[in-house]
Amino acid sequence: MAKPKPIGASQIFAEAGQTQKVYQLSSRVEELEAEIVQLKSQPLATPEKRELEAKIQELTQQLSVQGGIQEIEIARMQRNIFQPRQTFPQAELKAFAELLKAEGQHTPVILFPWKEDYLIFDGERRWRSAPLVPWTTLKAVILPLETEEINIQEIQSQALSTSIHRKDLHPLDLAECLINQIIYRFPELEEERDRIPTILNTCLQRFKRNKQLSDLTAITTESRERQREWLELVELKHPAEFNILHTLLSYQLNPASINANVFPLLAISDDLKEVVHEFGLDASKVRELNKLSAKKLRLDEVVAAEIRIEAARKVATENLALSETRELVNHLFRTHSAEQSIGHTPSQRMLKQLQALSVESWQPDEIKALKQALESKLAELEILSKAKD
Repeated sequence: MAKPKPIGASQIFAEAGQTQKVYQLSSRVEELEAEIVQLKSQPLATPEKRELEAKIQELTQQLSVQGGIQEIEIARMQRNIFQPRQTFPQAELKAFAELLKAEGQHTPVILFPWKEDYLIFDGERRWRSAPLVPWTTLKAVILPLETEEINIQEIQSQALSTSIHRKDLHPLDLAECLINQIIYRFPELEEERDRIPTILNTCLQRFKRNKQLSDLTAITTESRERQREWLELVELKHPAEFNILHTLLSYQLNPASINANVFPLLAISDDLKEVVHEFGLDASKVRELNKLSAKKLRLDEVVAAEIRIEAARKVATENLALSETRELVNHLFRTHSAEQSIGHTPSQRMLKQLQALSVESWQPDEIKALKQALESKLAELEILSKAKD
């Protein structure tokens, strides 16, 4: 299938505010782009946000006139894995699908040619919601890449800047995106990826002892040049500390707040991360649910994961408050503690865990491994049984 003809553009700014140079457009488009970039470079109050949205709408109209809007198959669109936002609650998508069904698609998605298909630059929520309508195509504009390669990491950085000001990101999305951007800017930190939160925490503890945390907070809203000057003056033990702080401050984020409220979410279990991305659970509730570890429950990790997932889905679907979430977690601790205190032998507890084990989501190789282990154990039991007869 031939690809639709792409529009020309020197720079495109999606509804979230991000920019990407592509081709040269008319002088009005260039003027709009300059104004949008200027607005984007500063923290936005409500009037500036309205002005930004108005300019984005005008720019979108200009691009549509020059390049046209085309119907593209949803199946040919791929999500951008570097999109800062990873959390799309199902309830939100269903509600948006109803809006699309009732009012139609007002704004085209923006795509890049990508291999044989397209990469979504803007419009992932529309793309996720459309199949629920159900639609098989979406209105779209295509950006060309004949003379310039796209830098997806730069796109992510620009999207992150705007998303932070609009407060669109779940803290888990923000944490994952910040780690990615730190490593993008300073590739030598790739080997330290998992230690980045620890490095930051250690540095901040030293700032606290030296009574420098208030200075750090004050420098958050200063210019990048002033931030760099301050970082060069304070006591830093390792270049990684400078690089991490410099990246966070460049987004006008307070490193102390990131350390206390954002980076800790990177340590939650993978199963909880999946539930967060599906339902958008509040960070405070996620931290409570993450207490349901195998060690604290004194259960096998597989069984503990099942308990966490079930509890998380209950919190999400019933919209439990934080206090109710905390009580649910405590109830589960009491329940499993009572089960283990009524005299169950290790073999009885093992049998109970085995009976509770859910294998519906297991991969074929996992099922095969379990089957082989059970067959081997059955053979041992058969020998023991004959020996005792």
